[in-house]
Parts: sequence; C-alpha cells; structure tokens
Amino acid sequence: MQAGVQTGWRWAWGVLGSSSLALVLFNSHALANWADQLPPNDLTAPIVTAADAWHDQAGKLGLNTVVDSVDRWTKSARGDERASE
Repeated sequence: MQAGVQTGWRWAWGVLGSSSLALVLFNSHALANWADQLPPNDLTAPIVTAADAWHDQAGKLGLNTVVDSVDRWTKSARGDERASE
C-alpha cells in the first residue's frame, strides 16, 4: 500500500509541476495582470518588475501568440472596435 501512495504523490506533483510550468510559459498575460494589481510598495515592486519583464520576453519569444490570437478573435466576434490593436 505504501508504494501505491508514493506513486500517487509522485504523479500528482508531476502534474502540478508540469501545469504550473505551462502556465508560467504560456500565460504571462495573467501573471503580469496579477502583479500589476498588487498594492504598490517596496515588497511588491520587484515582483511587478519581474512579471512585466517576463511578459515582454515571452512576447519576444512568441509565447504570447496563442493568447493574443484568442484575444483578437474574441474581440472581433464581439464586434469590439479595438480588435485590430
């Protein structure tokens, strides 16, 4: 029974780690938005700077392409005038 529990925990941590990595890589928009909503102070300033820098770098690497495409598509489907931005 103990080996089965250990295997289950290992699997769960693997899924959690993989999904977290995928979110950090491909969802930099959400990370930057979250950081921008933190109250401005000396503790949160480095977090905001790092999140914004990662978002910019992810854009340069093309990792924001999917989210940008979906965003443009949804704005277009809603008839939003700013869909071309």
